Parts: sequence; C-alpha cells; structure tokens
Amino acid sequence: MSLDEAKDTDNVYEVEGLKILFDKELSAYTKGFQIDYRSSIFGKRLVVDPLYSRGCSC
Repeated sequence: MSLDEAKDTDNVYEVEGLKILFDKELSAYTKGFQIDYRSSIFGKRLVVDPLYSRGCSC
C-alpha cells in the first residue's frame, strides 16, 4: 500500500520498514516532532506529538 511516492522535494525517513515522507519545505515546521505508533483497547494509530522543548510560546 502506498499513499504517495517519494519526490525530489521530499525528506524520506524509514524506521522498521515504515517510510514516512515529509516535504522539505515543511521541515522547519516538523522539526522536533515525534511520530509514535500506539495500540490500545481503542485501536491502533499513528500519533504525531510535537515536542515542546522550547517552552511556552504564549
């Protein structure tokens, strides 16, 4: 199954056989994000967690 094919404008990350594509232009917005696979009684899903290491931007 494939949702998209890698393009020259993509950063490609592969972990344990799973490929994740991010457009290079979005890299500044996704820096520090963590993608996690979670399985619970509610189902299985991918979760994107932004890491707030810089503190509050209030």
